[in-house]
Amino acid sequence: MRSSNKLKISMAATAAASLIAVTGCAANTPAGSSSGAGTNKLEITSWWTSGSEADALNVLIDGVKKASPGLSVDNAAVSGGGGSNARQALAARLQAGSPPDTWQVHPAGQLKSYVDGGQAADLTALWTEGNWASQMPKDVAEAQQVNGKYYTVPIGVHRGNVLWTNPSVLAKANVTIDPAAGVDGLISSLKRVQASGVTPVCLGDKDIFASAELLESLIMSRAGADNWKKLFTNQYSFDAPEVKQALEDYKTILSLANKDHSAITWDEAAKKMTNGACAVNLMGDWAYGELLNAGKKPGTDFAWVVFPGKEDIFDYVGDGFSIPANNIPHADAAKAWLKTLMDPKIQTAFAAKKGSIPALSTADVSGLSPYQQSAAKSFKSAAVVSSLAHAQAAPAEFAQTYADAVSTFNGSGNVAAFTASMTQAQKSQLK
Repeated sequence: MRSSNKLKISMAATAAASLIAVTGCAANTPAGSSSGAGTNKLEITSWWTSGSEADALNVLIDGVKKASPGLSVDNAAVSGGGGSNARQALAARLQAGSPPDTWQVHPAGQLKSYVDGGQAADLTALWTEGNWASQMPKDVAEAQQVNGKYYTVPIGVHRGNVLWTNPSVLAKANVTIDPAAGVDGLISSLKRVQASGVTPVCLGDKDIFASAELLESLIMSRAGADNWKKLFTNQYSFDAPEVKQALEDYKTILSLANKDHSAITWDEAAKKMTNGACAVNLMGDWAYGELLNAGKKPGTDFAWVVFPGKEDIFDYVGDGFSIPANNIPHADAAKAWLKTLMDPKIQTAFAAKKGSIPALSTADVSGLSPYQQSAAKSFKSAAVVSSLAHAQAAPAEFAQTYADAVSTFNGSGNVAAFTASMTQAQKSQLK
């Protein structure tokens, strides 16, 4: 949690210095990178450093190298903090006028902060040239815009509200998780797992986004998709009865989780679940790619259901890349990178490693996993909303307020304090 502007600046400067040290020394170049002399270079900043994430990123790197023979790629990925470390390092570099050629970004709210700061380049001409908007769902295309102009290019669509389950643990407890039973049914099932002698929930919120994502899934389930969207237009309040009930649900689920949840990461928690340490784990479907990468077998070591609720909601978490508006080191290479991302075959190959579905409707999903095919089908029919935990549903400042409020709530359990913090933020930060 970042508690002051001074601390933010200090952390960003430190992270930037570390990043420069990494990318400036060939001996410390991350796996998948290449180095070389000349101007035919591309530097990519992301937070994709886990096993499946690194493999997926390498699909993109290999793709741009094939499209641009002789291109030297620096993979300047920064690990830790659920992406916050990478964003802090990037902020310092942008402020110093020394940006990478391209950086990972979530669309909509998070993207808007870079646009408002004059840091992200207008890509509308590139979108028009490629006729890209016609090749993807309207929801995805619109999320890449700020004030009607395009500033990022999407590579994939993740679902944030997936409940991963351990079939063996549930079977031993004689429990079935039914999405239609809603949150009350879920909590009842988890208590039955607890009675069988197994920890019901695996949670890894060393990086607070994991808890924030769990809570937002509960709020969506209690309040519904329309009210979730209205939270960010001041038409619905964080003080609403459904939100307060979701907070009580969240406290109950926390009490059913592993006691060391604040000491482990999201991927460690997902793997604990597959190893039988607990019954369920709420995480976005990047967990699917990570579990496959760890050698876990779908249907045997793990299964999945949409997070229980009164309607089918798809919590959209998008991944894409922007390029700098000013001082871009290698403009031609950056544009070649963006065009590579919009290759349907590249998007399919990336999704196979990452656990996502392609952003492009023209990409072939028939060879992807049963989970991904079901996600692609649901994305067409479910109520699609954006994640606050990943700074997509609202601007970055509001998302940070939410993350801080969740962190405080994890310690205090004070519903009134949480709702007071968030309702004040709605008034002051959402215009």
